[in-house]
Amino acid sequence: MEFQCEGRLRSPVSIVYATLRDDLPRLVPFLANVSAITELERKPLGPGHTGVLNRWRADAGNVPAPVRPFLKPEMLEWLDHADWDDAGCHVDWWIEPPAFKNLYICRGRNRIVARGEETAIEITGTLTLDPERIPGVPGFLARRVAPTVEAYLLDRIKPNLVGLAVGVAGYLAAQAAKSRASPSQE
Repeated sequence: MEFQCEGRLRSPVSIVYATLRDDLPRLVPFLANVSAITELERKPLGPGHTGVLNRWRADAGNVPAPVRPFLKPEMLEWLDHADWDDAGCHVDWWIEPPAFKNLYICRGRNRIVARGEETAIEITGTLTLDPERIPGVPGFLARRVAPTVEAYLLDRIKPNLVGLAVGVAGYLAAQAAKSRASPSQE
C-alpha cells in the first residue's frame, strides 16, 4: 500500500535537512509516540552520501492498556536504515522490525524542499504486509484481512510521520532559546 504525507515548518531547508540527518536522537522530547531513538551506526557511503542506522522505540503509553502486558519491549522497536543524499536533500529509508521478522516491508523517501517561506518534509513510501506471517491468523483469512491491517497500520504511522516536522520545529526553537539564554563569551 502506497502512502504519502507532508509536514511543514518555518526553517531553512539546509537546517532542517542537517537536523534530521545529524540530530535525530535529540528530537525525541519533541516527537509524539516516540520514547527513544538510538544511533547504532553512521558511515560514509560515497561522496555526499551518509548511511545511518537508528533504533526507534515507540512510547508504550500510547498502546491500549489491555494490550500492554502482552507486549515485549522489542515489539515496540524498529530499525531505520537510511541513505542520506546531501545533493538531493533527501533520504531513502527502509524499516526492519526485529520482533516481527519479514512481517512487512516498509520503505520510502523523505525529501526536504522549500515551499515558499516554509520547508516541507515530503514523505512517500510503501508498506507491504506478508499475510502468511500475521501471528495467530490462518493463511486463508490473513490474505483477506491484510489490506485492512495495512490501512490500520498506515493510519497509525502517518500522524507520526507528519509529526516529524513538528518535532524538528520544537527542537530548533529550543536550541534558539538556549542560545539566546546563554550568549557565548567572546
